[in-house]
Amino acid sequence: MDGQDGITNPVGMLGARLEVDVHVVHGNTNRLQNSVRLVKGLQLEVEEIVFNGLASSLALLTSEQKELGALVIDIGGGTTDYVVYADGVIKHTGVLAVGGDHVSNDLGHGLKVPLSRAEKLKLEYGSAIVDESVKGRTITVVNDLGLPLKTVNLEHLQCIMSLRLEEIFQIIAADLEQAGLTDYLRAGVFLCGGGARVPQIAKLAEPILQMPVSLGQTNCISGLKSALDQPEFVTAIGLAKFGSLKTRTREKKWPLARTLTGLFRRQKH
Repeated sequence: MDGQDGITNPVGMLGARLEVDVHVVHGNTNRLQNSVRLVKGLQLEVEEIVFNGLASSLALLTSEQKELGALVIDIGGGTTDYVVYADGVIKHTGVLAVGGDHVSNDLGHGLKVPLSRAEKLKLEYGSAIVDESVKGRTITVVNDLGLPLKTVNLEHLQCIMSLRLEEIFQIIAADLEQAGLTDYLRAGVFLCGGGARVPQIAKLAEPILQMPVSLGQTNCISGLKSALDQPEFVTAIGLAKFGSLKTRTREKKWPLARTLTGLFRRQKH
């Protein structure tokens, strides 16, 4: 407003010149429409498309954390999304075409086991950092008939996982450094998504990102919170919060229109 920055809501202010800095998130139209058609096939209407990282941030970050500066990393199955908040607004976003499925795929190739078996091994024995207790240990993998398939070295398994996850954090760290945002993240890093359940993943990320890293805890649900407060549910909770905020905004913006519509309907009947 008149050259003064840092104003997030200029409504009611007086000024001669209004300018805005915007952060645009864009995507491939065909891929977005394919997802929309899939949802419509379930007899549901799509009202709006929301960036995955934004939804996760709504569920995890408080207003204070957004002001201080925070990085949210959502490690999903096929992609890893990340969002940088600073001064209360989004400063940077990114998407990597690497996620938990790629870790499973690496294990399948490296251990020479079927993908389904690799996924199971990841869940049962996986770790983001090679645990000293598994060095020299092996397990026997059996097939669907219960017959021995092969022997797997647990140290090798965890090393494969560690290298792939380390690559993800290194790419994000390089992007933040290039954008000049590292010094703005005073609230630290918050991990979510199914990939955040890998043991010791925060310990792996801290030296790479060079800031405190923790698993995100949702701050906008009540009731059976312990059942829903899992990293893989964060995006869904954020989507629900986004819809709630949009509904409230519409109700505040168009109260007269709703009243007139209601009167018209009553008169019509």
